Amino acid sequence: MELRGKESASIMGKSNPIYFPWIQSLIKPKGDVALLGFSDNTYFNGDLYDLSLNNWNINSDWKLPQKYDTIICTRCAYFAKHPEDFIKRCYNNLSYEYLEGKAF
Repeated sequence: MELRGKESASIMGKSNPIYFPWIQSLIKPKGDVALLGFSDNTYFNGDLYDLSLNNWNINSDWKLPQKYDTIICTRCAYFAKHPEDFIKRCYNNLSYEYLEGKAF
C-alpha cells in the first residue's frame, strides 16, 4: 500500500512527540542548516526542503541551491529508491569546511 499526502503525514507524525525530542537531544546543528524532508521549523531551524513544498524530491537528481554546514534528514533514507545515492548527494551538498575537501 502506498500512502500519499495527508494520509502519509498523519501516520508518520504520530511518533513525533517522542521521536523529535530524542533527535533534538542528539543532533546539534552548526552553521547553515538544510532540513530535508521537513515542511516546517518546529523542531530545527534551517532551510526547508520537502515534496509537500514542491522544492525537493528525494528520488530525483537533486542538488541544493547552496552548500550547507549541516544537513538533517531523519527519515529520508527509508523513502529513497537508491539510499546510497541519497547519502552521496547529502555528502556532496555539505560545505567543504567541515569535510576537509573530500567528496564522493
